[in-house]
Amino acid sequence: MTDPLPLPLPIGDNTLYALPLAEGGAILIDAGPDIPDFEGAPAAEGGIGSGGTWEFLAAMLAAGGVATSDVRAVLITHHHLDHAGLAARWAAEGARILAGAADVPALVGGQAWYDARRGARVDTLIEHGVPAELVELMSSPARRRPPEYRWEPCPPDAIEVVEDGAEFALAGGASLRVLAAPGHTPGNLVAFVEATGDLFSGDTLLPGTVPTPGVHFADAEDGSAGPRLPSLPDFVASVARLRALDVRRVLPGHGTPVDGEEAERLFVRFERHHERRPALVRALIEEQPDTAFGLVGRLFPHLPESRLPQAMTELIGQLDVLVARGEAVAERRDGLLVHRIA
Repeated sequence: MTDPLPLPLPIGDNTLYALPLAEGGAILIDAGPDIPDFEGAPAAEGGIGSGGTWEFLAAMLAAGGVATSDVRAVLITHHHLDHAGLAARWAAEGARILAGAADVPALVGGQAWYDARRGARVDTLIEHGVPAELVELMSSPARRRPPEYRWEPCPPDAIEVVEDGAEFALAGGASLRVLAAPGHTPGNLVAFVEATGDLFSGDTLLPGTVPTPGVHFADAEDGSAGPRLPSLPDFVASVARLRALDVRRVLPGHGTPVDGEEAERLFVRFERHHERRPALVRALIEEQPDTAFGLVGRLFPHLPESRLPQAMTELIGQLDVLVARGEAVAERRDGLLVHRIA
C-alpha cells in the first residue's frame, strides 16, 4: 500500500489539501476563501484584470498535476467564509460539496445567512454585559468580515451531508475517514488517514494558538437564529475524542503541517488551557458572581479593545463549561446574565 500524498495548497493564511482518490481525481480539504482581487493570482479568465483566489488556487493545483475538473469532492471542515467561500464555485465545476449537517444552512445561505444572525450576536453580547457602544464596534460587518471577501450561496442540490465515520478510498489503498468534531462550528468536521496518522484538523487544532469555539445559534425553521448553542463543551469533547487516535501529523487549516512532538504539543496546549481556564473562572465567580464581560475585565485588565471579541467568546464558552459540569448557575439580573457558583 502506498501512502497518499496530500498536496498542500497555501492561499493567504489558509491551507487547503488535495488527496488523490482511488476512483480517480482528487478530494479537496476545504474550498478556500473567495477573494476576487488576490495578490499573486494569474489573470482572470479572458486575460482581463487580475485574478482572484480561484485563479490562484487553480494555478497551484495545476502545478501539482491536478486540474480543477479533477476535483471530485470538496470536504468543508466548517462553514466560515475563509474555508467555505469558494464552495459555490467548486459546485459549479461539478464537485460534490461535503459538509456536516449543522453547517449546511450556512453554506446554502452564504453571507445573507451570517448577516441574519447579527441581531442574535448583538443580543448575546449585551446580555453578557458588554456596553452598547462596544457591541456596535464588535459586531460591525467590517469587523466581522474583511471587505475583500465574498461568500456566495451554494446550491442545496450540490451539497451532501457527510456522516461521522464516512470513508473515502484514496489512491494507494488507504482511506480518508471523516469525523464529526463539533465546537468550532456546530457541524465542524475533521478527517483522518489511519495508515499515515495524518489528521486534517481544519481550525480544531492550530499551531501557535488555542482556537475559540465561536458563538453559534440553532437554525430556526424560518432561517433566523434560534437559541444559542453552548459550543465549548462540545469542542473540548471533540478534541478528547481525537486524542484517542494515533495521530502522527496534524495538517491544519492555517499554517503548515506539524508532526511528532510538535503535533503532540497541539493537544497538550489545548488540554492544559481548558483545564486551567475554567478553574480560574470558577475561582472568580466564587469570589463574586459576574457577567462574562465583567470577568474579562478581571482576568485581562490590560486587554486591547481589538481582542475583546475573542475574549468574550472565550469567557462565554468557559461559563458554558462550568454550567454543563454543574459547577455554575446563570441567573438573569436586571436583564444581564450573571453567573455564580452552583
